[in-house]
Amino acid sequence: MVLPSKMPQLADLDLLLSVESYGSVGKAAQAHSLSQPAASIRISAMERRLGLRLLERSPAGSKLTEEGEMLAKYARNVMQAARELLEFGSGARTAESKRLRVAGSPGISGHLIPEWLNRSGFSFGEARVEVQAGDLDELRRLLRAGHVDLAFIDGWCQAGGEVEKQVPGDLVTRYICDDKLAVVVGSKHPWATRTSPLTVQELAAAPLVLRERGSGIREFTDELLAAADAPRSYVEFPSNAAIKQAVATSKRVTVLNVSTVRPELAEGRLHLVTVDQEMPAKPIYAAWHERRGLPEYARELVEIAATKGSPVPVAVPGQKPRAVSARRTPPRKTSTAIDVHKSMT
Repeated sequence: MVLPSKMPQLADLDLLLSVESYGSVGKAAQAHSLSQPAASIRISAMERRLGLRLLERSPAGSKLTEEGEMLAKYARNVMQAARELLEFGSGARTAESKRLRVAGSPGISGHLIPEWLNRSGFSFGEARVEVQAGDLDELRRLLRAGHVDLAFIDGWCQAGGEVEKQVPGDLVTRYICDDKLAVVVGSKHPWATRTSPLTVQELAAAPLVLRERGSGIREFTDELLAAADAPRSYVEFPSNAAIKQAVATSKRVTVLNVSTVRPELAEGRLHLVTVDQEMPAKPIYAAWHERRGLPEYARELVEIAATKGSPVPVAVPGQKPRAVSARRTPPRKTSTAIDVHKSMT
């Protein structure tokens, strides 16, 4: 069979699918290591060959037309068939089976995923593991575009977010554990050995180190301290690493989710302070694309994460923190160890 001249190139179809995922020709071009003009020329050439208008372009970005969406539907099938052909022809199936592409919210990627990988028995000499970090929108794009096999998402990754309700219906989620907030101080702070619970009034009056406005942790902290009348002074940082450094080397106080401070707690550089009210916790979920499913290594990592969860060190004045499980009853009943529930749109 001689292919007609207007048959789209696989690379152009893949580029179109990236535009659909990112909502931008520029971002799609970056993902394909192209300049934006080059990507636009390739899309325009494909439109001319097919006699179809595939994109609606605007200053806010690009989205597929009705005809473009129909072509994308077929393109996904074509790309999947092409991947299977390459695996068969080049023996890539064996190589891919030893590859894991995983992403997570910044705190999870920096603290929990490394521990889960170590506990899973991974041999880094045998498996190629690629870990990325991103906010909720970026994690959704990576999953839908097929750039990662698995993502771990937490409720602190953006303000006011209920993770399940913000995950598209073509993705599947599985509950992993809860991540709790805590008041944290450095080893030289008087509260490091305090035996009585801290009041919100005392916390509000203390010199604070806080996350940037708009983050989920900052949203809760502002709500917690809103009822206190004491004046507040604070330093604001855009990353947990900066906050931990500032607190460990001063007598300032912060509020962080426990998963991000566990190494420093174990080392004694930071300490948890008991508060006279219940601190909130938000869930961590594993998410993957429903149609693609989970490769073997990704499935193993989900099982390890769900089993181990995120141990929460308990602050005991004068003693080293000990770890207890931060797990809770899953939001929905599961019937098997790897049963999952489809997320809400």
